[in-house]
Amino acid sequence: MVILSIIPSDLVRVGAITLGSIVFLFNIARAVRPRVLMQKLQVRLLSLEGKLQTAVDENIMAETDANYIAQFERSVGRIRYRVSELHEKMLLAYGILQEMMAVWRGHSFEIFVCIRDVEALEWEIEIKRATELKNRYYLWQ
Repeated sequence: MVILSIIPSDLVRVGAITLGSIVFLFNIARAVRPRVLMQKLQVRLLSLEGKLQTAVDENIMAETDANYIAQFERSVGRIRYRVSELHEKMLLAYGILQEMMAVWRGHSFEIFVCIRDVEALEWEIEIKRATELKNRYYLWQ
């Protein structure tokens, strides 16, 4: 405490605010890096594929109409294609400077949009699963 009492209190406050701001900006920059977002996207895609496999195993998808299944498979195929494109772009942006340029060009936003689309498909599977299970067990009342 003796050392801090020698330094003027305004200088201590300015130093604390500066250090806090640097940590805050570093965390924001890390959160929008394409490499970090791509890892999140790949985890969400694996989760989607797991939920899809569970729905197939429980015969939820087998009981729905063929048009719905075909449309859903097209949506998943489009997302897989977009993920491979985004992964390629992410691999081309090596180094922190290239990653920040990729953020500036909107690469992180594209990954955010793809994550949102994967989440929407996950919700669609969950809603379909809940509806089918409700209809299946309705007669048990």
